[in-house]
Amino acid sequence: MRITKKTKTIITFFLLLLILLGSVQRNTLSVQAEAAVPEKKVIKVAFPYIKGLSETDEKGNHQGLVVDYLNEIAKYTNWEYEYITGESEALITDFMNGEYDLLGGTFYSPDLETYFSYPDYTMGSNRAVLFCRKDNLDLRTYDLSTLNGKTIGVYEKADEKIRRLQEFLNFNGLECQLKYYKQKDMMNDTLYHHLENGEVDLLLGNDLEDIQNFRVIATFEAQPYYISVAHGEQEIMDELNMALRHILEGDPDFAEKHYALHFPEQRTADIQYDPEEVEYIKNAGKIRVAAVKDWHPYFCIDGDKQHHNGIIPDVLDEISESSGLEFTYCFADTYTDAIQMVQEGNADILGWFLDAEDAAREQGLALTKPFISMNNMIVKNNSVSYPSGNLTGAVLEGRVLPDDVQAENMVYYATTEASVKAVNQGEADFVYGLATSLETELQKPSYRNITPVTFYNTSTPVSFAMVRPVDPELLSILNKGISDIQEEEMDAITGRNFVSGSYVPVTLKELIYENPMAAVLIVAAFLLLILLIVVLIARSRVKSTVLQAELRRAEAESKAKGDFLSRMSHEIRTPMNAIAGLVDLTCMKEGLSGEVKGNLEKIRSSTKYLLALLNDILDMSRLDGGMLTIASEPFSLEHLLSEAEEMTRIQTQQKNQEFIFQTDITHSRVTGDPIRLRQVLTNLLSNAGKFTPPRGSITLKVKEEAFENGRAVYRFSVTDTGDGIAPEFQKQIFGVFEQLGTSSSKSEGTGLGLPISQNIVKLMGGELEVNSTPKKGTEFFFTLSLPVEAPEETNNPQKEPVSQEAFRGKRILLAEDNDLNAEIAEELLKMKGIRSERACDGQEAVFMFESHSAGYYDLILMDLQMPVKNGLEAAREIRSSPLSGGSTVPILAMTANTFQEDMDAAAKAGMNGFITKPVDSNYMYEILSEYL
Repeated sequence: MRITKKTKTIITFFLLLLILLGSVQRNTLSVQAEAAVPEKKVIKVAFPYIKGLSETDEKGNHQGLVVDYLNEIAKYTNWEYEYITGESEALITDFMNGEYDLLGGTFYSPDLETYFSYPDYTMGSNRAVLFCRKDNLDLRTYDLSTLNGKTIGVYEKADEKIRRLQEFLNFNGLECQLKYYKQKDMMNDTLYHHLENGEVDLLLGNDLEDIQNFRVIATFEAQPYYISVAHGEQEIMDELNMALRHILEGDPDFAEKHYALHFPEQRTADIQYDPEEVEYIKNAGKIRVAAVKDWHPYFCIDGDKQHHNGIIPDVLDEISESSGLEFTYCFADTYTDAIQMVQEGNADILGWFLDAEDAAREQGLALTKPFISMNNMIVKNNSVSYPSGNLTGAVLEGRVLPDDVQAENMVYYATTEASVKAVNQGEADFVYGLATSLETELQKPSYRNITPVTFYNTSTPVSFAMVRPVDPELLSILNKGISDIQEEEMDAITGRNFVSGSYVPVTLKELIYENPMAAVLIVAAFLLLILLIVVLIARSRVKSTVLQAELRRAEAESKAKGDFLSRMSHEIRTPMNAIAGLVDLTCMKEGLSGEVKGNLEKIRSSTKYLLALLNDILDMSRLDGGMLTIASEPFSLEHLLSEAEEMTRIQTQQKNQEFIFQTDITHSRVTGDPIRLRQVLTNLLSNAGKFTPPRGSITLKVKEEAFENGRAVYRFSVTDTGDGIAPEFQKQIFGVFEQLGTSSSKSEGTGLGLPISQNIVKLMGGELEVNSTPKKGTEFFFTLSLPVEAPEETNNPQKEPVSQEAFRGKRILLAEDNDLNAEIAEELLKMKGIRSERACDGQEAVFMFESHSAGYYDLILMDLQMPVKNGLEAAREIRSSPLSGGSTVPILAMTANTFQEDMDAAAKAGMNGFITKPVDSNYMYEILSEYL
């Protein structure tokens, strides 16, 4: 048919019209689509720190229930957030003044509607908690009727929470009396003290309170949380309501899930052991647990390939911690043997039962509540199909094949490894068992003929088992202990015990089976390497043997020397303490004649000389062993020199000698070792006094020669006018036990003072030198560079002597195994009005301390070397004891062990001070006064 020109024009018109309409429609849809996407809007959120609701970590990340809701809301509103953090009061005030758009986590109150607006939907509710005292056993969580007639304390302004409480009481048919408290009734912002003193039976709180000292009886939903909007922001309110409605429609459990995520510690009720159970725990002794050793992941203690204890020990540790029940393990070779141990009474409970109640009942056992679920699986031989007819199944002895696993015949094996080998070799068609055990076996390369059945995977609840009829208290305690394990703690237990499950050691046999050619090459290379090593070792063995023998001999000699000196130091100081103590006690008696006092002073002087001799020998020994160290602490050089001057001046006056003391110091506060510096100066001044005749002179000069970069250089010099030292002997004097001079002067010392002083000066960074001319005198001098400290204001008044009354009535526990030393110490204490009670060893000291109430003993004097239990062990046990104030009572070591290691060990054991033997009574009284 021919198309006319008119027809073409009409068709063209309609086509253009359709194109125009299509364009208009596309534009309209585009405009509608653009209108459907909300414009991005920045919302200012007041974000105070509220645990679980709105938190900000150290990296500035915002988190909490409020953030979860805002992130979900942004999906519907296209909002972007600017979080403003700060103090809660300031942020809430600014929000009420309209400076921010949103504030999350608020409770509803009609009074607050004046300042901001609430949306139509909440963001979940917190939970109210009713809690009581832990010792109130009349209230039981499983029997709410015990709440009838009780008084509940509430805060009067918690309107919504009180309303929910009344609903809870009405729903459960409970009649309780509410006691209202005001703000003024609070102490430290809590009402806990009203519950503690018995004014109320229960207290209404929330699940976020730290109520560790109380017991939760019941919980219920309380006040709902809201995301509040600033006044006048109607557009934001409309968008917020729209988003919250969609969230609740799409995921009704959103609030509950996210609340649990941010408040995992919420409690519904606390476990409480009744008096019968408490008595059972007290008298039960250790509960015997039957277990198979090294069976991952149940029991892995002492396993040769695991680095965790196992699920059972970890679970029982948790039960032991919460209940006080103690456990011990009885080991069996197989799972069946473990069951038999319980059945025959050789164990109290089975560590893990792997089947359901019906299987336990058939074996005469009863189960606790499950504490974990384990997956089972099936592994088949590659030559068969599962499921099918005529199959032979393998299973662990003691386990039961479930009804949904079909087998014509059953074969039982003692171990999982034996059952898997049977399936691999075709002796059985499949094996049913725990997935963890079967997966471990499947990793071995020697199993080429087996495959797991992937579609079969069921779980089995794992429980403890005990013989029927059960001990009701034990079963109840175990169930309560399992219930008391928090879900996150149980997750942690399973997580750390499953972590090493994939580790399977590969034996040499399996390696050869898997890669025979590689195994041959490895063995050949290994043998060649051994051959080379043997050749090298053979060439050096003789030399190495000699060197090792010499080293062992030197180490043995050094150790023997150190042990001998330490032992001799203790053995010598012990009788010296008795001598010094008896002298002190005798000197304190009245009516002594002059001759007796003189003799006692000579004994005291000899004792001090013996002590100085012993100290010199020990110092020299420690120098030889490289064990003597220099301390670094601030001290006053002027004060140290003043003490040295006072001591020397007294000694020179007694010998009719002249003492000259000259100092030129700008900086007195320095850092160094004042004890060792005083020791060097004392040795040099003492030597000068020995070798200077009467009417001779001794001079101590100290001069600050330079100061730069915070360090001062000091020159120390001790000069005498004695006989001097000949040049050929000036190096000899620094040798050990070397003495020059007359026989009388030689007898006054050990010959160790100068070598000790020389080594100490070297450790301080200096060099002790001598300059002497025969018949004219001798000068010993050295130079030290010491860091200078900032000067201190000295406004410390002199300590007044401690009065007798400060000690009177105090009681001290004296731990001393030596009868004579104990008698002396008791007498010294008695003279100050102090009562003492003696323990003859460390074990007796612990027993005596724990047998009395806190504060009975004001202080403990503890010897270190004692039989049964030494002083360090006794101090640690007392410090760890929760009874009798063990963490606070002062403990002072009083011992003949005087090395720095002994002082450090005493401090580490928890001792407060250190008194060395022989005991200086004045020093002992001064130390006692600090703690009494």
